[in-house]
Amino acid sequence: METIAVPFAVDAADRLKRAAAEIGMPLEEFIASAAEQFVTDNEAHLGAPLSPDQVASIRRGLEDVAAGRVYSHDEVFDELKARFKR
Repeated sequence: METIAVPFAVDAADRLKRAAAEIGMPLEEFIASAAEQFVTDNEAHLGAPLSPDQVASIRRGLEDVAAGRVYSHDEVFDELKARFKR
């Protein structure tokens, strides 16, 4: 494990301390967890590679569109309404 010292503005430090205390987590653990989650979320949203299954699914969807195998919004909702009619 590596320790990284990061300065915070007083207000931000107070908010972090309050948030950690509210959930009963040590401050250092809270900050490390929040930072790790931020990086994970950021990677997921900014171009983390797709799995081969995800790529294959996207390709199948594009092939369906190209072949005209699509449904309008109205068609889908009409079918759902008929299927789940009370």
